[in-house]
Amino acid sequence: MFFVFGPVVVLCGSVAQRVLTGHSAWLLLAIPAGRRLALLARSLGLAAGVATGGLVLGILVASVLWQWRTGPGSYLRWFVLALAPMPPYVHALAWSTFAYEASSWLQHGGVPGIPFRGWFGSWWTQVMALLPIAIGLSLIGLESVDLDLIDAARLLRPDVDSLRDIVLPLAGPAVLAGGGFLFLLSLVDYGVPSLFHVNVYALEIFAEYSASNEPARAFLLALPLLLLATGAVYLSQSAFRDAALSPPWRRRGWAVPPTWPGWVIWLQRLAVALLLAQALVPLIGLIRIAGSWQSLVVTAATASREIAFSFWIAALTAIACLPLALPVARELLQPTRRGKLWWALATAPLAIPAPLIGIGLISIWNRPLFPGVYGSGLMPVLAALARFTPLAAIVLLTQLRRIDPAQIDAARILQSNAAQTWVQIRLPLLAAGLLAAASIAFVLSAGELGATLIVAPPGQATLTMRIYNFLHYGASDIVAGLCLLMALAALVSGALAVLALAGWSRLQASDLPGVWPVRSKRESDD
Repeated sequence: MFFVFGPVVVLCGSVAQRVLTGHSAWLLLAIPAGRRLALLARSLGLAAGVATGGLVLGILVASVLWQWRTGPGSYLRWFVLALAPMPPYVHALAWSTFAYEASSWLQHGGVPGIPFRGWFGSWWTQVMALLPIAIGLSLIGLESVDLDLIDAARLLRPDVDSLRDIVLPLAGPAVLAGGGFLFLLSLVDYGVPSLFHVNVYALEIFAEYSASNEPARAFLLALPLLLLATGAVYLSQSAFRDAALSPPWRRRGWAVPPTWPGWVIWLQRLAVALLLAQALVPLIGLIRIAGSWQSLVVTAATASREIAFSFWIAALTAIACLPLALPVARELLQPTRRGKLWWALATAPLAIPAPLIGIGLISIWNRPLFPGVYGSGLMPVLAALARFTPLAAIVLLTQLRRIDPAQIDAARILQSNAAQTWVQIRLPLLAAGLLAAASIAFVLSAGELGATLIVAPPGQATLTMRIYNFLHYGASDIVAGLCLLMALAALVSGALAVLALAGWSRLQASDLPGVWPVRSKRESDD
């Protein structure tokens, strides 16, 4: 509670103090008007467009992966989620370069080029960056539909009718909740829009604090965005809860695979082609721009300080978040009102714009009482903990859900001490979830920008900050090389997380000792 909600609580106290000391006029900042109202409306429009585009593509691709319910495909399809941790600015550079080269080729043929800038460039980049999440959440929604209902409908009507009248209405709440999550991620992000010279409301928070150096003014300005984002989190909680409490790694296979009309198949092929482009354009484009391996080595050497600093922050965050997230994951497991309250607390930080986290941390630690924290390398670690510890808790929950409590109770009866149970029983059973949570926290911390840009100590910068600063001056082989390093790190970390959870789920399906078998009767009783 201290690490995650402390920055916002301190900002609330700062607002109260300023209002009571004669700055009550600042309260008007919380009411969007004039330019700020138009900026908020445009930000909402951009976020809604990103959510809509992501949902359409996500449903189309998920409807293809949904058919892979047996064999290796039942696990390989979830590797789409391994693409999710790739930082958005990597997509921004790759797709900008791709659009420039495609425009040059088209203009040689007398065809107008691709206007990849402004709102369109920001929208497309965010859709591509969030597409793996959209596919994963859509697939979870489709997997939640009982195949018996679908088979009954298929006896009377074509498969496309059962998809329209049975599957999509039943999966609708989970799919729409996923759309709310995409809307949230786009709404609170200012990194991608700023790269395309698009002003959004989240950037206004950063600009206000830079101009006034008043945390209270920045918080009041952010309040409308915070309230809207909180609403999106509330609507998206079901997607998180369903994914964590019952991860659909394996389900009963199709007796007869569905068949679709030609127009649906072509839409699916187009969506799958865009998914392949989402993965290949950044990698191939960055490799082309970065040049030879020798150039990549030189680029890495010139940014060695930033790489080392980023690695230190990410590693420390990955380690520190685990003991904070594990007790929260246990609370999330409870099917009581207390568990629902903890779900609200675990997902609420997703609604907090990153600049507020950084501003709040400065308000906490920039005091004589803590002389060794403010201005040190611990500040970016604290920012990453505040942003990503809740996600680590949700990942750990998926692992706790698969552990049979009876195994722990049996070990406690026979243990000589509590440490023995932890080392020999609990730690092996939690290993997959710990690895997955640490991998996610590591890559997200390494790519964090919004809060780190505010709290980073003078003279020290992360790799993300270096890339972000260079991107404003145009693409180059140096920036491409740095982005390639970040993309590879994200892919490796994402693949480790998916492998850990999917591999453990496969063991769980074999009813091995120490693993909670999935049986519908027992699930309903619990």
